[in-house]
Amino acid sequence: YTWRPRIISGVHRTEVLTSIGNFCICSIATGMVLEIIVMFPVQHRAYRDGINNLLVLLIGGIPIAMPTVLSVTLAIGSHRLSQQGAITKRMTAIEEMAGMDVLCSDKTGTLTLNRLTVDRSLIEVFTRDMDKDTIILLAARASRVENQDAIDTAIVNMLADPKEARANITEVHFLPFNPVDKRTAITYIDSDGNWHRVSKGAPEQILNLCEEKQKISGKVHAAIDKFAERGLRSLAVAYQSIPEKSINSKGAPWTFCGLLPLFDPPRHDSAETIRRAFNLGVCVKMITGDQLAIAKETGRRLGMGTNMYPSSYLFGHDRDENEALPIDELIEQADGFAGVFPEHKYDIVKILQEKNHICGMTGDGVNDAPALKKADIGIAVSDATDAARSAADIVLTEPGLSVIISAVLTSRAIFQRMKNYTIYAVSITIRIVLGFALLALIWEYDFPPFMVLIIAILNDGTIMTIAKDHVKPSLRPDSWKLNEIFATGIVIGTYLALVTVLFYWVI
Repeated sequence: YTWRPRIISGVHRTEVLTSIGNFCICSIATGMVLEIIVMFPVQHRAYRDGINNLLVLLIGGIPIAMPTVLSVTLAIGSHRLSQQGAITKRMTAIEEMAGMDVLCSDKTGTLTLNRLTVDRSLIEVFTRDMDKDTIILLAARASRVENQDAIDTAIVNMLADPKEARANITEVHFLPFNPVDKRTAITYIDSDGNWHRVSKGAPEQILNLCEEKQKISGKVHAAIDKFAERGLRSLAVAYQSIPEKSINSKGAPWTFCGLLPLFDPPRHDSAETIRRAFNLGVCVKMITGDQLAIAKETGRRLGMGTNMYPSSYLFGHDRDENEALPIDELIEQADGFAGVFPEHKYDIVKILQEKNHICGMTGDGVNDAPALKKADIGIAVSDATDAARSAADIVLTEPGLSVIISAVLTSRAIFQRMKNYTIYAVSITIRIVLGFALLALIWEYDFPPFMVLIIAILNDGTIMTIAKDHVKPSLRPDSWKLNEIFATGIVIGTYLALVTVLFYWVI
């Protein structure tokens, strides 16, 4: 897959309303000036009849229902999206979603099930006086027993009895997981009154705690790479005793205990959904905090490509100054990004927008809020925090990527209805201005004032049903193309005006 759609957008509904309003006013003004010049100095028409003709032209030519029709269309479409599991917080997000050509998606929970399992047979032990069961018990102690995340649940469920995680110990302090430290830790007292501290988390973060880092780093990374090649994430566990028996004490040196392999299976519909997205002109880019090898293996399984880069290469010190392609082109062409911190998401969105892409971004955490706010369409996933939901434009009530792609199709259908109405509004204005002017000037027809009411009811009243019109969503991202709208409207309007005049002449 090499095609990358590029759309220059930025035109929104308010600008479209302004442009069409200006066009209609100019068209009507031209028609009125022409009628005034011909009716009074040339044809010497009665003053009252001439005013009536001008009144019908002035009021009948203005698409007074346009703001209402577009707002109703968006409102009904927003309700339809909510039924599909996507709650719209900002109406204009529907237009932007219709034009979205890049979607940056989280891996965990969106592309995968976020139901982790641990393969006991593959656990790597790095300490002689510990076995695999001890590693699992220590990892379980460094896990929450309430309000668990997916990793905590997987680890605690490895025990014969989940209550073993806190059996015979007294918890003194628990450090919860956060996206910066990427680890949890527990300080506890055993039944003999001795103090201990256990931490589990990202291998690099755990390695940094240990004084023996240089000695075991090679062995640890070899095991991590072996796991990653099989699409398995690594969870490291470290232990230290606290002779001082104080919560604030540094404690004895940390001991790197072992690595646990975590497998997060892809959603059954992710591969098919990504294929549908590509067919609709939406390039899905994976964003994950996992290792590069894991990201590539997941990308291979999902059929989304393996052209991925670690964030340290794009934004850190690992980048080669002699690299042929600049960062913005690497990001534009990449299939995904690994080792990503929340602040990197903001930079990725910013660069993609600078390359004239309409960018969607999924997120769930507090630190994702800036990226969600920066994206053209910020999408808070189903289990997102309140901060992420507040910053997002669309909040999902169901997990998975398929909800987003269904929302894209619905948004394009909504956009198509709005586009059809704007073409209709332009064509009706041209029809009234040109057709009525010809009738008034050539056949000297006098329009009665109640014609204004008839035109308003027949033209603007009935078109409200366009909000429920059956349309076929575009197979490519949509955007407001004003030149196309005006050209189509003028051609159709001219045709309708000539048919109207011909019909009058025949009768």
